Amino acid sequence: MRRLMMFAISAIILGPAAASGGEALGPESVGPRTVTFTYEARVTPPADAHELELWLPLPREEDQAVLALRLTGSRPPTVMRLPGSGDRVAYLRVADPHEPVTLTETATIARREVRVTTSASRTGLEDIDPVAYAGELAPSSVVQINDEVRTIARRTTAREDTVVAKARALYDWVYDHMQYDKSVPGWGLGDIPYCLKIGKGNCTDFHTLFIGLARASGIPARWNIGFPLAYGDGGDHAAQDVAGYHCWAEFYAPGAGWVPVDISEARKHPELKDYFFGSLSGNRILLTRARDLPLEPDPRGKRLNYLVYPVARADGQDLPGVSWTFRYVEGASALR
Repeated sequence: MRRLMMFAISAIILGPAAASGGEALGPESVGPRTVTFTYEARVTPPADAHELELWLPLPREEDQAVLALRLTGSRPPTVMRLPGSGDRVAYLRVADPHEPVTLTETATIARREVRVTTSASRTGLEDIDPVAYAGELAPSSVVQINDEVRTIARRTTAREDTVVAKARALYDWVYDHMQYDKSVPGWGLGDIPYCLKIGKGNCTDFHTLFIGLARASGIPARWNIGFPLAYGDGGDHAAQDVAGYHCWAEFYAPGAGWVPVDISEARKHPELKDYFFGSLSGNRILLTRARDLPLEPDPRGKRLNYLVYPVARADGQDLPGVSWTFRYVEGASALR
């Protein structure tokens, strides 16, 4: 397959706020974006491998349009939709691999800024259909709802009548309780007992805690994960490498629909605390929503907490050390 061309890198993006240098952000920094990205995975097979499989998540189309998508790899990849979530992955299988296996997606995405009118919802929990939203209300192995979570949720929302008001109370509680701090081992897993005890973590920890509290309150809530773009107006056309993922959450309020929250970004940018309840800046690419998922067509490996990075398996066993790069340029440019 053709190799990626090298571009001058103007910044390494550690998260959506990284390029801002801590400065206050204005309206021009959070608007819609159109970018072209290349996401490449590369894995070296074990010497005795008989079969190697490689999965790479593909962009969803909620709040963004996939204007173009090209897939290349060591073998022709196929596209699969994961059951239950609607997430899509590129997948390839190589028999008797004897050299590094690669899988690459290049896509042009037009991402909008999301603004939900939360005042359109004035309803209470009684207007939520628990059957229709059973999946977004249930605990799971990665969204743990214990007695402590239920007690905090009940105490925090007790004085609020509407779904939106209850969700805002939970948003404020997580904002006050959590610090964006990756200094204590155990961060990044969305381990709710860890979050309650330590009060520190990254976006995974912030938003898994919010989802757990929302579900414990009877409010449907779900997960979103992808890659961040640098804040800005889209005028910088130098290629940029992204060093890690970003995630956020949504809750459902009858009359308003799915309402986004990005509490970890609000923590980094307190001037946008109100904005990030009900709005999302356009500097992000959504890839997947599933948690605690097996990978089809080979469900033998361990279940994944979430899917944003490439996954490789040799003879059904998970392989560590899959290398990847995610690089983008502004506009509908041709990254190769």
